[in-house]
Amino acid sequence: MQFFDFFCGPGEDSRGEPGSPLILINELLSEQATITQRGHAIRIFFNDQDAAKIENLKRLCSIKSLPWQPRFESLDFADAFNKVKSEIGVGPSLVFIDQSGVKHITRNVFNILTQAGTTDFIFFTASSFKWRFGDLLAPEIEFPENVSYTDVHRILAAKYREWATAGMFIGHFSIKKKSNIYGLVFGSHHWRGMQKFLEIAWKLDPACGEADYEMEADTVQGLLYFEEGKPGFKKRKIEVCREKLAELIKSRALKTDKDVFLHCLTNGFLPRIAKDVYMRLREDGVLKNAKATFPRCSADAVKSPRRIEI
Repeated sequence: MQFFDFFCGPGEDSRGEPGSPLILINELLSEQATITQRGHAIRIFFNDQDAAKIENLKRLCSIKSLPWQPRFESLDFADAFNKVKSEIGVGPSLVFIDQSGVKHITRNVFNILTQAGTTDFIFFTASSFKWRFGDLLAPEIEFPENVSYTDVHRILAAKYREWATAGMFIGHFSIKKKSNIYGLVFGSHHWRGMQKFLEIAWKLDPACGEADYEMEADTVQGLLYFEEGKPGFKKRKIEVCREKLAELIKSRALKTDKDVFLHCLTNGFLPRIAKDVYMRLREDGVLKNAKATFPRCSADAVKSPRRIEI
């Protein structure tokens, strides 16, 4: 197993709170017995352009008497990434990129990360900076006109999702600090990685699963819209998802509970959202599955799919 942290920092903040490298170290130490029992080799790469931060991190690691000796570098991101990019994906890899802006994750860097089949990654962006400065930052990414300020990270993540290779799961979460919107983007080739990410995201944001601030205020939901001459109310994200899911099942675009399970994860929802859809379709006489073959929302749907009978 390999871990790459390209903006590792000094290991802890001014209050002694652990940063990403020490969080990683502590998690590995807590699983040391299992790692040893299974014979897993651990490789850790820590980089920060600030040499003083690297020296402090070295000191903190030495105190812990680690069974795995991290590799330390003090390079700018481009040099560090080029130095180890051929190693990423050679065995299970997890990549952290805590960039201060949006410029480092270019299309080329993103392609390298997504094409490595055994690699998960997570990186941070200053999404509102892109919204404010346009083509001056990350010119490969174009924002559509009239993007809401609260939606900037959602739009940015959608672009990365568009870039991703087939079968790649891309998740996102927005973070508001004072007047700025930041966010993280998570990528995994395995559905279980995406499921774990979404479990955390929906725990932090039970309404939308994508922000630490309110994205669907009740006042916004009360605004009328007109479609085909009929007044109505804007629908919440979950309501739209359930309606779309029901349509895809009825049209047989999704034929098994595995198809539904993966569709939910791909679109940023935990598969449990499908339970109400299945029940409503059954009540409406659309879903014909008997109790013994009823579609599931658990991981069993992936392991042994059941056909949805319409």
